[in-house]
Amino acid sequence: MTPTKASKLPLPSYTGVIMGITLVFLALFTYAGPLGYALTATFGGLLLLGYWRYAGRFGWIGVVLLVLLLWLVSRSTLLYDLNSGADFSQYKTWEDQEWLKVMLQPVWYGALILAAWSMKPKTASGLMTGLLYAYIGLCGLIIVDALSGARVYQAVSAALYQPIRPDLAMVKVSLATYAFVLLYWPVMLAGEHRFRILKLIALAACVLAPLVTGASAPLLALIVSVTVFWVARRFPVVGGFSIYKVMATLVGFKILFTPLIIDAIRRLGWGDNVRQFLPASWDARLDIWEFAVQKILQKPFLGWGFDSSRHFGKPIPLHPHNMSIQVGLELGYIGLFLLAAVWVLLILRIGRGAPEAPVEAFVELSELSTAGAPIQTDPRPYALATLSAVFVIAQLSFGIWQEWWLALMALVTAIYLMARTASQKV
Repeated sequence: MTPTKASKLPLPSYTGVIMGITLVFLALFTYAGPLGYALTATFGGLLLLGYWRYAGRFGWIGVVLLVLLLWLVSRSTLLYDLNSGADFSQYKTWEDQEWLKVMLQPVWYGALILAAWSMKPKTASGLMTGLLYAYIGLCGLIIVDALSGARVYQAVSAALYQPIRPDLAMVKVSLATYAFVLLYWPVMLAGEHRFRILKLIALAACVLAPLVTGASAPLLALIVSVTVFWVARRFPVVGGFSIYKVMATLVGFKILFTPLIIDAIRRLGWGDNVRQFLPASWDARLDIWEFAVQKILQKPFLGWGFDSSRHFGKPIPLHPHNMSIQVGLELGYIGLFLLAAVWVLLILRIGRGAPEAPVEAFVELSELSTAGAPIQTDPRPYALATLSAVFVIAQLSFGIWQEWWLALMALVTAIYLMARTASQKV
């Protein structure tokens, strides 16, 4: 290659390099341990803070989310510490402020999302191509490792950190399946026009990984997301309303009425009839939910305070394993209403521009494709499917304030935005 030709090779952009490194970290920690997601998203966000100049893109979603965070702070220990004369000149005092971590994360994660939102198609396409192959490779590794009893993970842990019990190693391996399910639809969107065999391999891996590791929540989330994706494509209009408006209504209803539904199940004794068919872990969840709902109804409007779930002892081990119940318990129905508003606005934002008329009115679009006119892939069903998977997992697993879980949601959002850009024909 001559010097002249070499000088014409385009150099990767700063944003592309940072995003590429972030995706490498994501792949690494998907296998090594999800706690690294917070480090990954923080790394990317810190180096891309300049993209906050595009903060207006968040619109009303950002405004409502900010109000929710301010309500969270008002229901934290901050006011108590101020009134009790806590010494804020000491690092330990700041370290104990759990609310501060939740407030700072949107700063880093928001910058990461805005950077992905602003990425050029060529850069996004290259990054998503690499992620597609990494995704399939990681799924294969997880399946092989799970079939071997997590021996690979045990060996890696013993070499780099410390020995780990086989059962705990299998649990660690199974956590990767949550990322697989959430990343499936963005990866499929980016690979819409690529080799079909890769898509089939990715789907098979995404199904087999939860089955082999015994992770039921990711498998349920995948089933729900596939259903949502099919419905969004097959029935874009339901009863004269966009499917996105219908879904926003259902999700908002589910968030607001989850505590009341669980309380009704408890009062009617239906839970006792169902328990005999539930696995032990799901039976334990039902106990946690029933106890937490009773506490919610004692302080329905203000809640018991941010992070109070950790202080109820044995009935609630760490958190209620349900986003709606945890927010209702800690922030009351004021917080629950704000959470529902965020989800509703997010779904409506995804569905912006979706058809409001019967499908027959758009038949001419399919005719255009046969005439050779390029039609871009509609990314909305992919976004809705991804969001439905997040919703299912958030309603069954993890605490909503867990750093790694919030980081994973931010990373998935950024990757979806890159996939959306990469999928559009230019």
